Amino acid sequence: MAAQLRDPNREAYNIVCGFWREFYNNHERTFWAKKKCNGCYDDHKFVIWSVAVAVQAVVDGARLFNELKPLIDPAIQIFQKYKNPKIRGYSAAENAGDDKDIYYDDDAQVASCMITAYEVTGNKLYLDQGRELVHFLMTGWNNNPDARTKGGMCWHLTNHYLNACTTAEVAKACLQIAKFIPQEAKMYIDFAAKCIDWQIKVLQDPSDKLIMDGVQDTEVNVNTMKWTYNLGTTLSAAANLYYVTRDSHWKQIADELAEAGINRGVFFYDRDYDDSKRYWRDGSYFEQLLIEGLADYLLYIPEVPQSMGDRIHDEIQRHLIMFYEFMKDPRDGMYIQSFEPNRTYKEVYDTKYVKHFGNQKEWSLKDEDKDGDGNPQKCLMGGGAAARVFFQGARVVPKVDPYDF
Repeated sequence: MAAQLRDPNREAYNIVCGFWREFYNNHERTFWAKKKCNGCYDDHKFVIWSVAVAVQAVVDGARLFNELKPLIDPAIQIFQKYKNPKIRGYSAAENAGDDKDIYYDDDAQVASCMITAYEVTGNKLYLDQGRELVHFLMTGWNNNPDARTKGGMCWHLTNHYLNACTTAEVAKACLQIAKFIPQEAKMYIDFAAKCIDWQIKVLQDPSDKLIMDGVQDTEVNVNTMKWTYNLGTTLSAAANLYYVTRDSHWKQIADELAEAGINRGVFFYDRDYDDSKRYWRDGSYFEQLLIEGLADYLLYIPEVPQSMGDRIHDEIQRHLIMFYEFMKDPRDGMYIQSFEPNRTYKEVYDTKYVKHFGNQKEWSLKDEDKDGDGNPQKCLMGGGAAARVFFQGARVVPKVDPYDF
């Protein structure tokens, strides 16, 4: 029998080492694709979203593995290549300091990297960078008096699409930094509460408690798409708000979101299968934030019943096993971004998928997981997201129970 997943943290560590070897270029002092892949904005360089996911994985890993700590500073330094110092935000692409293609959701993830790096190292420079960026993020609140939909965080510096990921991720960043700057904590907590209150009132579907994607400030009709990460980031923020305020309002929201996140009848599960084989069908870059949200829920809310904790444990463990068994390249141990077991390597489909799922779905690859010739191709985002799937999953499932597959 092939080796099984036993230690999610060790699996994540191996992935970080793998993508660092593959993509970090010492000469360029940045992540560099040898061959253009998903997340590149030219032949070699990556958009800041991909960089942020990978850097967060490095910092997550350094919390547990001392040998990863020397990677934190070169990783965090990459962000300076993307900074617009006049605006104090970070653009999607490297620039000379004057680019305004700035997305608040990307920058919220950058801020999280910086604040977590401070937490792991104690280097105050990272805290100062994170604080400056959080202050910039807070300027993205929609204060347009003529907006048809009031409030919410803008998605982009010049595009006032009010979306769930930005609003919740900014709330998360505010709550992160509040822990380390007590004299400013109330300001950050209050802003985070304003974000999540808006999120629930405007973007939560009351029928299933999932979080819808967003709404343009000039419109009132919500984009009803429901991604896993929008629920996950909102859950993280709501649970943390309960932890710092002990207001039962936030606990009720978090309880409902957590229940929805593991309800196999909701939209973001693939419901083409019987209940026992359903799975979250978004990419790993979204799933990692749902797993983090469920882990944060168990961390911040001690009153969670044992039965609920067990259900979350079992659901995360099941997804970790599926991700390991179906999306890991049998040759180099790295991962593509898909979470759908039929959209994987052909040899994995022909053996594991057919054995476990039968011929329910045909084999294919997602466009983001293949090169121009249609062959499987890995990318920086896939490496960072895969590492975070396992690091965050290990907070709930530190050791995977033996299984047959």
